[in-house]
Amino acid sequence: MVISAKLGLRNLTRNRWRSGLTLAAVAVAVGLMVWTLSMYEGWINEMVRGATAVETGQVQVHTAGYVESPRVYRGFTPDSAMLQRIMAVRNVRAISPRVKAVGLIGNEQRSQVVQIKGVDPRLEAATTPIADAIVGGRWLSDDPAPYPAPREVVLGKGVAQQLGVVPGDTLVVFLEAADGSLGNDLLQVVGVVRTANTQVDRMAAYLHLKDAQYLTALDDQVQELAIRTTNVDDAVATGDSIAAAIGAFDGTPGKDAALADSTLVVQPWQQIMPSVYEMILLFRKSYWIMYLLVYLVAAVGILNTQRMSAAERKREFGVMMAIGMRPRRMFRTLVVETAVLGLVGAAIGALAGYLLSLYYAKAGFDMSVFTTEGTFSYMGVAFSDRLYFVLTPAIVIEPVIIMLFVALVSGLWPAFKAARIDPAPTIAGRVG
Repeated sequence: MVISAKLGLRNLTRNRWRSGLTLAAVAVAVGLMVWTLSMYEGWINEMVRGATAVETGQVQVHTAGYVESPRVYRGFTPDSAMLQRIMAVRNVRAISPRVKAVGLIGNEQRSQVVQIKGVDPRLEAATTPIADAIVGGRWLSDDPAPYPAPREVVLGKGVAQQLGVVPGDTLVVFLEAADGSLGNDLLQVVGVVRTANTQVDRMAAYLHLKDAQYLTALDDQVQELAIRTTNVDDAVATGDSIAAAIGAFDGTPGKDAALADSTLVVQPWQQIMPSVYEMILLFRKSYWIMYLLVYLVAAVGILNTQRMSAAERKREFGVMMAIGMRPRRMFRTLVVETAVLGLVGAAIGALAGYLLSLYYAKAGFDMSVFTTEGTFSYMGVAFSDRLYFVLTPAIVIEPVIIMLFVALVSGLWPAFKAARIDPAPTIAGRVG
């Protein structure tokens, strides 16, 4: 095998231009795949972060009844012991209790249906980047405004534009409370947020948690705990740990048929947003289409190089077989030669793709080139200004292994033809 490898390296220098062009095609194919895969993984991570950071968190806790049919009266009381047990779970960074209700908000001129979000200002700011998304006014005060002053509200930018209000304006809110009564109150706009998350910007109205609980007649109850985790990829495992810590159901599909409405259910973002998760799975499965398209060009180049090389060396092969080389060894020598060609080119491409991807993993790719609005969003999900590529050993090694397989397959036919030549007529030049 070592001798075959040495022959393979030597034969690559016979026609340096042809070998060089083939090596370049292989290197470009592998480098492009490494760069593309690391970019796509960074894109996926950023999409998950953008989809979960502002609106849902990476893990949520609800009652089973609320999961089945979200209603304002289907809440629970998160005592301090429960919150402490959740915070003690590995990978949990912050928790935000929330009250969620649908209401009508407006003034004498305009009104709009919004999603009321009652939050603890400090906990919500630690769990989501909402406080950093203020584009007018300020975030909610740490404590509710004393009565009879209006309740503070922060609106999504789309809501503020629809109502034609700015910080300092007053509004009225109406909604159905948990006890069936009509909740209403006077609000004062203190801030406007722009997150590039469509659901938040067009529908959200943030109130202080205590104000929302009073408005909805929920006492100390909430409908949701939004949980921020250190690693979005570990959300499922973290959700299982949280469920075990608080004695809740882990949200596994197909097992909740007999759950009581008051049973707590812990759900990771993959269950909260199944469409996003399924799109990511489909996206990753499409990697093989890229491999097919990109590596097909490299395969044609390798096949052409080896076919031409074998045709030029027929007499050499005839002499080698005439002095005792067996067809099996001839076949193996040419296959190894093809493997060397693919491996050298793949190694060069992997190194180049790794170095380029490493740069973007550290410096980030400027996403502002794709938008004129300052913030890039895709499918209603907000992206950061810079996209940071993701580099893993699999992203670098997998394209090399697949290229080596492609090279071996491409070299089988020329090797098979060379191993079947008849030495006598080939040496005499009577074989075309």
